[in-house]
Amino acid sequence: MSTGRHSSRLPARRDSKDCADEGYAKHQAVTKTDKQSSRNAASTETRASGPEPETKQMLRLIFSHEDGGVLIGKNGRHIAKLKESTKASWFISRNTEDGADRLVVLRGSASELANAIYALAQHLSEQATDNRPDDKSVQLPTLHFLFPIKSIGSILGPGGANIAKKRADLDINWLHIFHDAIPFTSERIVETKGTPSALKAVTAWLIQTTMPDLSILQQTAAPYCPVRNGLHKMLVQERQYASSDHRNPINRGGRKRSLSSFEPDTYRPATDSSQDRNKRPRRSSDNSDERSRRRMPTSQSSSKHSNRKEKIVIPDTMAGRIIGRNGTHLALLREKSGARIELSPRVPSMQDRIVTISGHTKQVNDARKLVKDCIRKFENTGA
Repeated sequence: MSTGRHSSRLPARRDSKDCADEGYAKHQAVTKTDKQSSRNAASTETRASGPEPETKQMLRLIFSHEDGGVLIGKNGRHIAKLKESTKASWFISRNTEDGADRLVVLRGSASELANAIYALAQHLSEQATDNRPDDKSVQLPTLHFLFPIKSIGSILGPGGANIAKKRADLDINWLHIFHDAIPFTSERIVETKGTPSALKAVTAWLIQTTMPDLSILQQTAAPYCPVRNGLHKMLVQERQYASSDHRNPINRGGRKRSLSSFEPDTYRPATDSSQDRNKRPRRSSDNSDERSRRRMPTSQSSSKHSNRKEKIVIPDTMAGRIIGRNGTHLALLREKSGARIELSPRVPSMQDRIVTISGHTKQVNDARKLVKDCIRKFENTGA
C-alpha cells in the first residue's frame, strides 16, 4: 500500500524519444530567435548607414494678377497638371476682388523644387507660344523669386561675383537681384529669365547657395503680402533705378549706382546759384546756343528733376491714420504728391514709425506737407 501511494506522487516516466524531441524544439526556438535578432540588427544598421532623406525647403514666387489664369487654368486644370507631374507641393494665393498679385509657394526637396520650376517654366513657355506664336521673346519665361534679405549676400557673393559667374555658367538670359527690399517686408526679388532647363539649374543653385539658413530666415522674415499691381509697380521702380544708374554710373562694390543713391538724405539742390549768376554783367557770348547748352542747369530746373529722399518720424498711433482703411489714404497721399511714400514695419518694442518719402524735390515737399497736415489734423481733432 505504501509503495502505491509513493508511486502515485512520482512524475510519470518520460520516454527518451520525447526528451530528444523537446531538446530539439528548444534548440530550434533559440536558433530562430538569434536569426531574427541578427536580421533586426542588420536592418537597423542598413537604415542608419543609408542615405538620409533630403531636407524639405520652400520657395516663394510672385506673379501678376493677370498671370493667375495662366497658372490655374480653366477649372484648375493647369495647376492640377503641374501637381500631378511633380512631387513638390503647390500653393497659389486666392483670387481677390481688388486684383492683388498671386503668390506661388512650393515645398519639397531641392531636386523636387528644381523639377517643379522646370515644369512651371515649360508650362509658361507653352502658354506664351500659344498666345503669341510669332513673338520669340515672350517664349522665355521670367520668374520672380522672393528671398529673405539676409540670404541675398550669399547669392551675390563678393562684389556680385557669384551672379556674374552664374550668368555665364548656367547659360541664363537674365539673372538680377532688385536693389532694395519690398516695402514693409524683409524680402527681395530675384529675377531670372531663360529656358526651362536654365531656370531649373538656377533654382538648384539658389537653393544650394542659401540652404543652410534659408528655412530659418524664412520663418523669421516679414513676408510680402500681395497687393494690387504690386509686382508691376516694383518692376517700374526697378527699371527707373537701373536707368538712373546708366545715366550716372560709378563703380562701387562691383555695381553701377547713381550718385544720389548713396547719399539720398544729404543731397540738397542749390538755392542761391541764380543770385550768384546775377552778380556779374551778362556777356553777349552767353547768348550763344553752344554756350547755353554747356551751362549748368539753374536751381529751378535742377531741383525740379533731382531725386531726394526724406524721413519723418511719427508716433506709431498715427500710422493707421496715414495708411487708412486698406491703404486708401496712403494711396491718396501718393497720388496727390506723386512721391513714393513708405512706412516702416511695426516693431513691438518701439513707439515710433518712420515715413520715408522719395521722388523729385517738388514731390517730396508736397508729400511732406500732406503728411504733416495729416498729423496736425489728427492732433487737433483726434480724428
